[in-house]
Amino acid sequence: MAYRIVTDSRVRDQIRALPDEALPMIAEAMSVLELTPWNGRPYNAAEPDGWMRHLDFPDGHGFLTYLVLEDQDRVDVLNVTWFG
Repeated sequence: MAYRIVTDSRVRDQIRALPDEALPMIAEAMSVLELTPWNGRPYNAAEPDGWMRHLDFPDGHGFLTYLVLEDQDRVDVLNVTWFG
Protein backbone atom coordinates (compact mmCIF):
# COMPACT_ATOMS: atom_id res chain seq x y z
CA MET A 1 0.00 0.00 0.00
CA ALA A 2 1.24 3.49 -0.81
CA TYR A 3 0.28 6.54 1.19
CA ARG A 4 -0.74 9.76 -0.54
CA ILE A 5 1.59 12.64 0.34
CA VAL A 6 -0.11 16.01 0.93
CA THR A 7 1.69 19.35 1.19
CA ASP A 8 0.24 22.81 1.53
CA SER A 9 1.55 25.96 -0.15
CA ARG A 10 3.74 26.86 2.86
CA VAL A 11 5.53 23.48 2.76
CA ARG A 12 5.94 23.73 -1.02
CA ASP A 13 7.54 27.16 -0.50
CA GLN A 14 9.87 25.67 2.12
CA ILE A 15 10.91 22.95 -0.34
CA ARG A 16 11.48 25.47 -3.15
CA ALA A 17 13.75 27.50 -0.85
CA LEU A 18 16.04 24.54 -0.10
CA PRO A 19 19.52 24.40 -1.63
CA ASP A 20 20.08 22.06 -4.57
CA GLU A 21 21.96 19.61 -2.34
CA ALA A 22 18.76 19.02 -0.35
CA LEU A 23 16.57 18.02 -3.27
CA PRO A 24 17.71 14.37 -3.49
CA MET A 25 17.17 14.07 0.28
CA ILE A 26 13.65 15.48 -0.03
CA ALA A 27 12.88 13.07 -2.87
CA GLU A 28 14.14 10.13 -0.82
CA ALA A 29 12.20 11.27 2.25
CA MET A 30 8.98 11.53 0.24
CA SER A 31 9.54 7.99 -1.04
CA VAL A 32 9.96 6.76 2.52
CA LEU A 33 6.79 8.55 3.62
CA GLU A 34 4.89 7.08 0.71
CA LEU A 35 5.74 3.52 1.75
CA THR A 36 6.71 3.48 5.44
CA PRO A 37 5.71 6.68 7.25
CA TRP A 38 5.75 4.94 10.63
CA ASN A 39 9.55 4.59 10.34
CA GLY A 40 9.92 8.22 11.44
CA ARG A 41 10.55 9.02 15.08
CA PRO A 42 7.65 10.21 17.24
CA TYR A 43 7.12 13.96 17.50
CA ASN A 44 6.43 13.49 21.20
CA ALA A 45 8.68 10.88 22.85
CA ALA A 46 6.05 10.39 25.56
CA GLU A 47 3.64 9.23 22.85
CA PRO A 48 5.69 6.75 20.77
CA ASP A 49 2.68 5.55 18.76
CA GLY A 50 1.44 9.08 18.00
CA TRP A 51 0.42 10.07 14.50
CA MET A 52 2.72 13.08 14.39
CA ARG A 53 6.27 12.10 13.39
CA HIS A 54 9.70 13.39 12.31
CA LEU A 55 11.78 11.91 9.50
CA ASP A 56 15.44 12.90 9.69
CA PHE A 57 17.56 13.76 6.67
CA PRO A 58 20.95 12.02 6.42
CA ASP A 59 23.88 13.48 8.33
CA GLY A 60 21.66 15.67 10.54
CA HIS A 61 20.85 18.21 7.81
CA GLY A 62 17.26 18.56 9.01
CA PHE A 63 13.96 16.75 9.15
CA LEU A 64 10.36 16.63 7.97
CA THR A 65 7.49 16.92 10.44
CA TYR A 66 4.39 15.11 9.30
CA LEU A 67 1.09 13.59 10.34
CA VAL A 68 0.06 10.04 9.42
CA LEU A 69 -3.66 9.74 8.68
CA GLU A 70 -3.81 5.96 8.60
CA ASP A 71 -7.56 5.72 7.99
CA GLN A 72 -7.12 7.81 4.80
CA ASP A 73 -3.82 6.24 3.63
CA ARG A 74 -2.46 9.77 3.71
CA VAL A 75 0.59 11.62 5.05
CA ASP A 76 0.38 15.39 5.55
CA VAL A 77 3.80 17.05 5.53
CA LEU A 78 3.55 19.90 8.04
CA ASN A 79 7.03 21.42 8.02
CA VAL A 80 10.48 21.12 6.46
CA THR A 81 13.38 22.01 8.75
CA TRP A 82 16.83 22.40 7.11
CA PHE A 83 20.05 23.06 9.01
CA GLY A 84 22.39 23.19 6.01
